[in-house]
Amino acid sequence: MSSFFDENILEKIKKHETGVNVVENFLTKNECDELLDYFRNLKNKSVGKSQSVEREESTKIFFDFEQSERLLNLKKRIEEKVGEFFVNDFQPHIITSRYPLRLHADTGKNPKDVIFKNIIIPLEIVYNENSKSKKPPNTIIFKNKWYNESALFTQNIGKDYDFIIKDKNGNFVDILDINDFYKNIVNLDNQETIYKNSSFHVDEKFKKYIESLTKSKRYNIRTNKHMVNDLNFNEEDYRKYMSHQPYEDCKSLEIDKVVEWKIGSLIYWDRSRIHSSDNFLINNVLNKTPLAMFTSKIKF
Repeated sequence: MSSFFDENILEKIKKHETGVNVVENFLTKNECDELLDYFRNLKNKSVGKSQSVEREESTKIFFDFEQSERLLNLKKRIEEKVGEFFVNDFQPHIITSRYPLRLHADTGKNPKDVIFKNIIIPLEIVYNENSKSKKPPNTIIFKNKWYNESALFTQNIGKDYDFIIKDKNGNFVDILDINDFYKNIVNLDNQETIYKNSSFHVDEKFKKYIESLTKSKRYNIRTNKHMVNDLNFNEEDYRKYMSHQPYEDCKSLEIDKVVEWKIGSLIYWDRSRIHSSDNFLINNVLNKTPLAMFTSKIKF
């Protein structure tokens, strides 16, 4: 498959690639708690350029480093470890995930951008306190690289309308066609309905939420072009880490590193790398929140 990036840009991208890096104890637990409070207050007060995107599976709060001296100092500290960087096409953010992120690559939308590093700093892990068994979440980074625009990797590429929503019992359900789902519920009023073997209670609030999803614009393309050979994914690794995604989607992939989350660690890797959350739900994690950013070596 030909590269999405201009040839000279691709050469520069590869020049800056360094693999997977972890700096433990980059931030203290107190610093992480203070950052969480800061960002969540920004959301509540709508300060500066901050905004939030609320969905059942996740909540994102976006920010700019220039918003405060605190954030500028944080950027300088990160650059001391990672190297100078800029953020061009997708604002830095914190994201509280209640459902695991699936296979993707954060390569952006600009073929002239010298993409650099994905950076995350785990800030919070919330466990199910009623469970005796619990393990920290992991970020799974694969050996496989992707030099096309930002993508979600799946065999199911026929449509681009899938969303994760909750059924009436609070279980997450992958709705493959949100438009079809909306057509099935639009005329219901305070009724129960079965869709694809899952039960939903449909009221006006629920319908408005589903309608809003039908109007949402996807950032990532959906593709199966990561499947470049017939190599089957390791079944033990699948059961341990990737059971939130269909097994067939993992064809051709090989794990490079499983990075266990430790609060305050600085974790960074090349933006060309395919990566995923693990299925943290099976380890009794209710949700997790990192600071995240997709960096570049030049500024637009």
